[in-house]
Amino acid sequence: MIYDVHTHIGLDVGFFLRGWWPYAATVQDLTERMDRYGVDRAVCFPFTLSTAYDHDAFASRGEIVLHPGRAPFDRENALLLQEVNRIDIDRRLRVLGMFDPAREVEAQVKNLQPLVNRLTGLKLQGTVIQANVRELLGQGRPLMELAQEHDLPVLIHTSINPADKWAQAADCLDVAEAFPNVRFNLAHSLRYSLSNLKRAATLPNVWIDCSAHLIHCMLAVKGAATVAPKHDRVDADYSKPSQVLEVIADILGKDKYLWGSDSPYMSWSDDNISLVVRYGDEVAAFKALPASLQKSMGETAPLQWLGKREGVLP
Repeated sequence: MIYDVHTHIGLDVGFFLRGWWPYAATVQDLTERMDRYGVDRAVCFPFTLSTAYDHDAFASRGEIVLHPGRAPFDRENALLLQEVNRIDIDRRLRVLGMFDPAREVEAQVKNLQPLVNRLTGLKLQGTVIQANVRELLGQGRPLMELAQEHDLPVLIHTSINPADKWAQAADCLDVAEAFPNVRFNLAHSLRYSLSNLKRAATLPNVWIDCSAHLIHCMLAVKGAATVAPKHDRVDADYSKPSQVLEVIADILGKDKYLWGSDSPYMSWSDDNISLVVRYGDEVAAFKALPASLQKSMGETAPLQWLGKREGVLP
């Protein structure tokens, strides 16, 4: 079995208005990609910029402002569950509920409670919504308490770029360490930071996914700030993405590395860069791995991270 642990479904009006891409994907888009390239199951979650935020403020000024009377993801989580339930007739998708640890936390917990029995876990992308992951140690703590109470695994977007103060890999690891009874997936190979990957390897409740691996390899070749600087970057040939996966899997140890595409965000185009990668390219890099590592990243590790929640259907 091959499990894609990191995919987005939904609509991002703010990205569309700002001229960023991708900005939309449906259940059918994802499942047809999975069919074409032999992927059996996937973890999915809504797009990041909830309709609770003012899209015009984001598009014109880069600001995150909540509409009066709204709470983050107050519509998107339920709508994604509805779409998956209607369209995913083979029950291949598992849904994570998105959250914001910095705004209207009490309301979010209240909104998530009725959905818990249909959600497989929770997801945070703090960079786009400008919400610091460390809020989970403070005002956002009830969200982690909800995860702990219901055995919900948590996926967190990570960053290494000094300009991104919201999702620093070291802060994500601090949060995971503070909640040892919650199983965390920290995304994007921790941006190839050797020091952070070594730390992750010591935490029994932490897994790492390789989502959007190909564009991150391209950025590493360019020496971009979005991946770890040379002195802390995993020593590997980033022109050979499959070999990079093998090196990182060895650093993390047995069954700690997860395969994920980040669909449709295996590609990214914004004001500064435009990198286009096909879903099939991500799959090909994965399938070039030794069979034992494919099984570990595509099946064994995902099932360990999801735990009993894997069987929860929308």
